[in-house]
Amino acid sequence: MSKQRTSGARIAVKPVAAVVAVAVAHWAAPAWAQEAEANPNQLQTVLVTANKRVERLDNVPESISVLSEAEIQRNNVREVEDVINLTPSLTLSSGTTAANNAIFMRGIGTVSVGIGVESDVSVIIDDIPIASQFQAFRDLADVSRVEVLKGPQSTLFGKSAVAGAINIVTKPISGPIVYRANAYYTNDHEWRAGASVGGKLRDDFGMRIAVNKSDMPGNFTNLTNGQKVNGSGGRTIMAKFQWTPIRDLEIDFTPHYNTQVNSRGVTAVNGFYRTTGSAAAGNLVTTPADLSTAYMNGNPQLPASITLAGINPFDRNNRNVRRDFPTGINSSTFGSGLKLSYALPNDATLMSISSYEHYKAHDYRDQDFVDVPTIAKPGETRFSVGNAQFGTYDIRSKTQEIRYVSPDAGALRYVAGLWWAQNGIDRHFIRGFCVQPSVCTASSPSSPTNYYTDIYNVNRAVFGQATWDLYPTYTLVAGIRRNEETSGFNYLRNFYTDQLDRSTFVPGPVGRDQFSSSGNRDWATTGKLSLQKQINSDWMVYAMTATGYKGLAYDVTSGLKAAAAFPVSPETSRSYELGTKANLFHNRMSLAATLYRTDFKNYQQNTSFVLPNDPTIYTQLNSIPKIRTRGLELDSHFLLTTNWSMNVSYAYTRPEIVDWKNGPCYQDNTNPAIGTTGLGEGGSLGGWNRACFPIRTGSTTGVQNLSGGIFPGTPKNKVNIGTNYDYHFADRPYWAFVNANVRYQSAYQTNINNDPRSVNNAYPISDLGFGVRQNNDMWRLSFRINNLFDRFYIGNANASGPAYRTGPTSSSPGITVNSWVPPRDVFRFYSVRLDLKF
Repeated sequence: MSKQRTSGARIAVKPVAAVVAVAVAHWAAPAWAQEAEANPNQLQTVLVTANKRVERLDNVPESISVLSEAEIQRNNVREVEDVINLTPSLTLSSGTTAANNAIFMRGIGTVSVGIGVESDVSVIIDDIPIASQFQAFRDLADVSRVEVLKGPQSTLFGKSAVAGAINIVTKPISGPIVYRANAYYTNDHEWRAGASVGGKLRDDFGMRIAVNKSDMPGNFTNLTNGQKVNGSGGRTIMAKFQWTPIRDLEIDFTPHYNTQVNSRGVTAVNGFYRTTGSAAAGNLVTTPADLSTAYMNGNPQLPASITLAGINPFDRNNRNVRRDFPTGINSSTFGSGLKLSYALPNDATLMSISSYEHYKAHDYRDQDFVDVPTIAKPGETRFSVGNAQFGTYDIRSKTQEIRYVSPDAGALRYVAGLWWAQNGIDRHFIRGFCVQPSVCTASSPSSPTNYYTDIYNVNRAVFGQATWDLYPTYTLVAGIRRNEETSGFNYLRNFYTDQLDRSTFVPGPVGRDQFSSSGNRDWATTGKLSLQKQINSDWMVYAMTATGYKGLAYDVTSGLKAAAAFPVSPETSRSYELGTKANLFHNRMSLAATLYRTDFKNYQQNTSFVLPNDPTIYTQLNSIPKIRTRGLELDSHFLLTTNWSMNVSYAYTRPEIVDWKNGPCYQDNTNPAIGTTGLGEGGSLGGWNRACFPIRTGSTTGVQNLSGGIFPGTPKNKVNIGTNYDYHFADRPYWAFVNANVRYQSAYQTNINNDPRSVNNAYPISDLGFGVRQNNDMWRLSFRINNLFDRFYIGNANASGPAYRTGPTSSSPGITVNSWVPPRDVFRFYSVRLDLKF
């Protein structure tokens, strides 16, 4: 998304004012020149900072989608999830909590439940990258635009941009003091309120302060306590202070604070059936299971009549759960940025950008999915304890960049810089139940664990990129980055879950429960090269190649063993891209089209799996030899009439596993063991899919050759269409407006083991908005219907949930249980929003 019409219809989304600004408002300068009005018969020029300098989007030879301020306001964008819904090149992999969510770019992202694996998609806010991707899953406050930079961005944005980057730009300080406010409410009781004040107080000093608060109770009901779950809410305070103490020196100080309460990740049962026969034999039959004879884990103490009381597990739309322990993550973030920009005599700019951020979080998960005890204390047979997991994150990050930006004039333009960053992540995690005098291991009932781990990395780099107009219609862009990273970890574990703080914690033996690795150093060089041809004043074409790099990874999860205590090799990528961009019909239509292919080597991936009758999610870090993504992207904007605009974006994405001979299997009870061999059809491993064979003769551990398989998480086709129409009432100072948005995505695989049951169905979602506003946008009243046609869809086809059997024994036939976590708009809802400016 790149362009938006401007006229008297400019949309205001910024909120009103912290009272602190009132005391200093009298400093404001007496007059300010008004911005020149853009031509209402043309699309607005869009500026981006993808190359760390301000450029026209049309002139940048790479694929970039931009979500403008108007589109953010029109679609009520609040979180990163909303950005993903509106951007076809992005998808989201939902984890057990928001801390395990992952952003996928062009079909590639990092799914990890451990802190030792960095993301493939970097998130940058006002020139400062966040340390861990899941920190981005919070309210997006005071945002001016979102730039989605596709393909490897390591040359300018460093490691963790091996697949792409999301560059979030907050609103600038400009013009006289303006106060803004907004309020938002939905029929399912979500609400938001915001206020801001910003502008120039004097010629040499400006400020902007924005405060936002929001709450979405959730779309599930916990029958145990009557509360809503699967929601989120937060508070955000953002400030910008801009001071010009001397001529040519500008200082920007940007403190911010955010708290977030997120209860997403609660799964509800929405399928409960038995299967008989075999798919291979063509006699597979699926029938609803009998609730009256169903027992959780085949245990006589856990009949479905108690564990699923009041829940209809046959209803695919089921929104009722039972939980006696919370699921979600509560977090707080405090940080600040300091930018010094000095304009040199030759019109170049020398910049220093410093940042510090401290993130703390508590995460929780009801591990047994019910509200009754499921664990017996030592020496007892009666269940009296629930199975829960919980922990903390403590993340501190510091960055420093020195950047030189050459003048914009001339045939050669370049940017060069030095980079330093230090990240430290502490994690404490407890799961299950084990107390002395019991002797427990990871394979004991409830899979208990209690561990402390910390990860650190220090990153240093030198980078540069130049743009050279070598001929009147040819432009060459070349960039390079030399990166050095030092990293390591410490890990301490035992299995006693009542040792709740460090003072009472006693780790197990060295080499079994104590591991460390430090001073691991890795050097990498990444680069970018593109050639651009301006065919005429309307069209340009380009060819580009780029490489990406992500540092060493560590498998510091609950199952860490000596064999996995060493770092996993860095992940690298190489991309090839052909594209074209055009401005047509006297700048009434823009078009960007891209063909690409990107190869990833040593792809770092945490694979999650569960075992029969065990709700625990186990993980293992894999380094997949090679994966690839290729596809086509289209972005276009149209100004159909002076008051009617439209945008269309499309992504065709084909990620695949090129080489992985030892991939994980999926369970399949239609492939029973033959006799006492333990082997099923064709020598495969009984109880697993027919392509799953023992890792060695006689082994009960199986693997399958996934080379040529589907890399999961992304639909083949994803489309987004938006439109907005403004109507002016004759001789009245009012405008009416109508807008709509339609998005569609095709079916896609959600599990890396390629289980055919883990496929999300295709679906379209339509939203409709309308309202009225004053000519100068002093107020704006908007109404919106999300999921207009109440289209039902499941966003996570393989969510974890409880296991049941058809009788009170562990050997009773199994029941297939489906569980789901619904997205925000899986049910139709209505909203009203009021924006004010004064």
